[in-house]
Formats: sequence, C-alpha cells, structure tokens
Amino acid sequence: MGDSRSAGSRAIRRERERRRREPVERAHDKPDRPMPAEGAIGARERRIAARTCAWCGGSITPGSRGPIPKWCSAACRHRAWEQTRAAASGRAAIQVVERQVEVRVPAVPTHRDWAKLFDELTRQLDDGRVYDRDLAELAEALGRVLDAYNRRPYVRDRRARGRQPFVR
Repeated sequence: MGDSRSAGSRAIRRERERRRREPVERAHDKPDRPMPAEGAIGARERRIAARTCAWCGGSITPGSRGPIPKWCSAACRHRAWEQTRAAASGRAAIQVVERQVEVRVPAVPTHRDWAKLFDELTRQLDDGRVYDRDLAELAEALGRVLDAYNRRPYVRDRRARGRQPFVR
C-alpha cells in the first residue's frame, strides 16, 4: 500500500467509506419497519436525519455510535462556537476595521488654470464629448461667466476705448 497521498490509498479509503455508509442508508429505506409516532424519533432515525452541517450545510456521515455530529469539520464547529460566543457577549460576530481612506478632491482652479480649462472645454465640445442634453446648462453657466467678466473695470475701460472684447 502506498503513502496517504497515492491514488490507490485514496480509492481504498473511498471504498471503505462507501461500505460504512451502506448499512445506514439501507436501514433508512426499509419499508417494512414501522414509522415511529410523531415526536418519538429513535436514535437511529436521528442519526440518519443528521446529514447536513449546521454551519455550512455540507454533508455529514454520522457514525454508528457516539454523539450525533452537528458539524462536518472542526473548522465549522469552531466558527459556530465563535458566532455563539460573540452573540452571547452582545458583540457583533464580525470585526469592524476602521481605516483612513484618502480621497483626492480636485483643487479649486487658480487664475492660471482657467485658460487651460476653457481650452479643454473647447476641445471636448469640438470632439462631441459633451452631450447635447448638457448644452443648455453649459450655455447658462458660460453666460454667467461672461457677465461676470464684463463687469470687471478693466474690461469696461477697454470698451470705452472702442475695443469690445466679448459681447453676448
């Protein structure tokens, strides 16, 4: 016989497990056995009924003797214990981890940035990257910008000299 990792030993273990399950399954399927009264289920029937893990829902193979298992593995049993312990202490069953997340907020454009931003807006309008549904709102905003620009004293002085830079 090979080591515990060989295919032959795994096949032997699978066959042994299949044979061990057979008597339990056959006893469950016997039609001539009388059904117990409601609420009076025997140990054998409880053993047959306990086939799913209480934590993960996986299958359980109950033994012929000993306590009836509730979990399919020690890991599921430990997780259920942790959950029960957390619930009993009034704490949540999860651990909340607080951390600081840096969110980059775009800086307010300075006086040097506006020309570049208007150039970028012009390129996006020419490329069709601004939707038609947004053009009315954009026109209103640009009108407000132009009004604010025309209210500046420097711009009013240029108009008085005969040069009108922007007219709406």
